[in-house]
Amino acid sequence: MNTDRLYETETMAELCAKQGRMGEAIAIYRELLSQVADPTPRARFEARLAALETAWHPLRESEVPPEEIPLPDAPGTILHINEEHLTVAWALASDISPLALEVMALQKSASGIEVQKKLLPLSTNTGRLGLHVPGLHSAVAAAGTIREGRFIPLAFTKNQRAAT
Repeated sequence: MNTDRLYETETMAELCAKQGRMGEAIAIYRELLSQVADPTPRARFEARLAALETAWHPLRESEVPPEEIPLPDAPGTILHINEEHLTVAWALASDISPLALEVMALQKSASGIEVQKKLLPLSTNTGRLGLHVPGLHSAVAAAGTIREGRFIPLAFTKNQRAAT
């Protein structure tokens, strides 16, 4: 039995979606669609997949030029929110590798507040990243490394709220 497929269920896809892990939810629904022939669940999976894909705007695909905010001392992160634009600045020690940034953005939508959480690989120990996030309510970020497949945060931002 392939244990990787054990958790590829509709329940797990919905749990991922509720936790803001939209990319994972979409991937599970795509896998479920490739395995089911029965028209009733297939139609349900297709409808849910279409809804998730319409609502999902992966953070990395929403990159825009970052604002010129100061770089923090290492280790550190700074978050600047301006309407629908989020800039994260980070600084990590030069001996840290591999580098990663985890961003969680809360967005206002017709159904309330939705979560977008994304782990982004970084190529430099210091830098800035700009993201366009429609309906941005607030955000947090952490810079760190990946060990044994897990993100290890080394620097955090404080909770930030969008200017109104």
